[in-house]
This record gives sequence, structure tokens and C-alpha cells, in this order.
Amino acid sequence: MVTVEAAIAIGSLVAVLAVVLAAIGAVVAEIRCVDAAGEAARRASRDDVAGAQALARDLPSGAEVRVEPEGDLVHVLVRVPPLGGALPGLRLSAEAVAAREPAVAAPTRDAADTPAAGAPDGGAPDAGAPGDPGAEEPVR
Repeated sequence: MVTVEAAIAIGSLVAVLAVVLAAIGAVVAEIRCVDAAGEAARRASRDDVAGAQALARDLPSGAEVRVEPEGDLVHVLVRVPPLGGALPGLRLSAEAVAAREPAVAAPTRDAADTPAAGAPDGGAPDAGAPGDPGAEEPVR
């Protein structure tokens, strides 16, 4: 009788361990999904939609990354099958929203090109000779 009870106890422990490991795997997949959604939203807000969708390569197989721009916002939805797709009806998902960043325009003038105040030739007003210890060298 002890053998049957031990077999049932060991079987129960194995089943509980399998459920706990599956739950830990699902939590890790959810965290990866949230991280990927945030990173994809940041990339898409900078008009890098291809880079945002390329994040699916780092996710488990069967992952889906959907980028939907709406005005000044970018919505990103990431869906991942938990446990490598062992549960076909279940999908983990995370959504992130980011504001679109304005395009960066090239500066029209360099700060070094603007003449210093009080200097008619565009140089420093009281610059000494290059060898003077108190003279400042211009930075180029």
C-alpha cells in the first residue's frame, strides 16, 4: 500500500511542478511581450516602422507585432503564444502607445559661424596671441 501512495504523491508533485514551470514561462513571455511593445512604440514614434516590426524576430515563434499610427500617437500591439504555442486558444498580448516625435531639421547655421558679440572680425573680443598663457584657443 505504501508503494501506491508514493506513486500518487510523486505523480501529483510532478503535475504541480509542471504547472508552476508553465506559469513561470507565461510570466516571462508576458514580460518580453511588454518590453517588445514599448520598444516597438519608441521605434515607431521615430518613423521606424520596419524596425518596430523587426522586433518580432526576437520574440517566440508565432509572435505578431501590429503598428497603428493614429494622428500624433502610435499604437503598438504585440501578441505572443505562451509555452511555444502549446495552448492554441491562448495568446498573451501587450499594448503600448507613444507620441510621434517631430522630425529633426538640420541646423541652418553652426554656432561657430556666428560672430561673438563685440568682435568686428568674428573672433573673440579680447583674445591674445596664441602663445599667451591667458589667451584662449578657439575651439574648432
